[in-house]
Amino acid sequence: MAIDTGAVDRALGAIGTTFRLTRLYPPSHPAVLEAMRHITASLPALAGLGSVEWKVGATGLIWHGQHLLPRNTQVAELAGLLFARGIRAIQVNPGVTAEHWLGLFGVAVGNVAPDDAVLGRITVHLGRRATQRLTAARALDEAPPAPAAAVPPPVIAPASPSAAASPPPDVAEAPAAPPLPPPPGPGPVAWSPTATVNPSRASGVFRPDVLPADVEARRAVTTLLAAAGPEEQRASIEKLRQLTPHVIALRDIGAVAEVVAGLDRSLGKIQDPEIQEAIGEVAGALADEAIVERMVARLGEARVPPAERAHLVHAVGALGAVSGGLVVDAYLHAAAERREAYRAAMRAAGERTVELLQSRIESKVPEVVAAAAEFLGLTGSPQVAQSLITLTHHGDERVREAALLGLAELGGREISRPAMPALKDESVLVRSAAARAVAAAGDVGATTVLARRLEQEKDEGVLAALLKAIGQLGAKEALEILAKFAEPGGKPRRTPFVRAAAIEGLARLDRVEAKALLELYARDKEPTVKRAAEASLR
Repeated sequence: MAIDTGAVDRALGAIGTTFRLTRLYPPSHPAVLEAMRHITASLPALAGLGSVEWKVGATGLIWHGQHLLPRNTQVAELAGLLFARGIRAIQVNPGVTAEHWLGLFGVAVGNVAPDDAVLGRITVHLGRRATQRLTAARALDEAPPAPAAAVPPPVIAPASPSAAASPPPDVAEAPAAPPLPPPPGPGPVAWSPTATVNPSRASGVFRPDVLPADVEARRAVTTLLAAAGPEEQRASIEKLRQLTPHVIALRDIGAVAEVVAGLDRSLGKIQDPEIQEAIGEVAGALADEAIVERMVARLGEARVPPAERAHLVHAVGALGAVSGGLVVDAYLHAAAERREAYRAAMRAAGERTVELLQSRIESKVPEVVAAAAEFLGLTGSPQVAQSLITLTHHGDERVREAALLGLAELGGREISRPAMPALKDESVLVRSAAARAVAAAGDVGATTVLARRLEQEKDEGVLAALLKAIGQLGAKEALEILAKFAEPGGKPRRTPFVRAAAIEGLARLDRVEAKALLELYARDKEPTVKRAAEASLR
């Protein structure tokens, strides 16, 4: 009798899609995050089956003799990579999370060891040869060198005086004893009751009284956050100061970032200036120039676990006064899909980077000015509004677009009027950014200007931005305007893209008539329009 594999198939479908996306985009990409949400949604049904074990073949996964999703190339590729790594079975236990599956993807591509703790509730079973290779590798890495065996000195029996005086002529003289071996070199550090941190993670000596430096540092940060009085806070800070050299010696950028992020969070709970200064000193000792550069570089790497990336974003933001210039340079050289992490770091930095960024907008290089202008908006400081308004008249369209996007991040009614002239800019990108800025300003009176531009605009992308802006402002006449552009036909004929943008604008209106129109267009014949309406109704 065939087993119902519906729950397993749904989970594997989401897992295969996520695996493909993680090979194309970083874990922080919206597409990857959405795919991980699909995995999370499918896990309760999988947990209802209890612990399941899938055999790993070269062409796919097998469960109770059935080939799971035989036509899914993504699952087949994942299984093939695991099979090539010597993995012959996967055991999935209740309580597995989407992050555990990311760890399995790391095993498939060779970035994570098969016995790494990041796998969580997933257990992989290796074949005999792979198990032997793993055991041998671990033995080479962890086994301490065997001490040289001591050679016992030769035992010389006491001789009689006569024998010593005249040895027999027929007895050969005994050979001299071999020289003693040199004393062995310094061995592993012996156990000491006063030891506090392990000098190196690579040590093969079991130290029952010692925790790794990063673990102790995390505990000290947790204690600092939970401390009720100044004495407890000072004790935690002093312990962190002692642990700082050992944490740096680990060369684990993620651990340093986590500690710095925790110290930054503690500043919001501590009011004593002396303690705040002490926290700043510890953070400064942890994050020297080389470590900050490595943090910024790590932030833009492709395969960074989501939890570590979150710590890096917070830490780079906390060190904004030092890292701001490095972030601008890294942002300019990063691929488009990896820039969001740098934006998040500058948003976390807030007003710490304002002074540095204002010096960068004086640069003669348009790319640098554009990046600095966009980051100025992410700081959220009202002081930078005038600088951004001035940059909307820059000669380079990239700078004008970045300045308008920065104003859109700031918001406020005072930016509406300065942004309106850019609706007639010669650049399509600048006109779209201007529509976003006017919408972010929240001035309902700007709807008339946007509606007038709708009749004159020819570019579909700008039309979509204008329609969404009208919906966001929510003026009385917005329903009539958006309903007109959501209808099929028109002269010239409205494309599905423009109609879908009008439907997204309708979704922002809190009116019964708008909801009725969305329900109507959810049955539209055009797939793009139908999907937009269905998504708006969710």
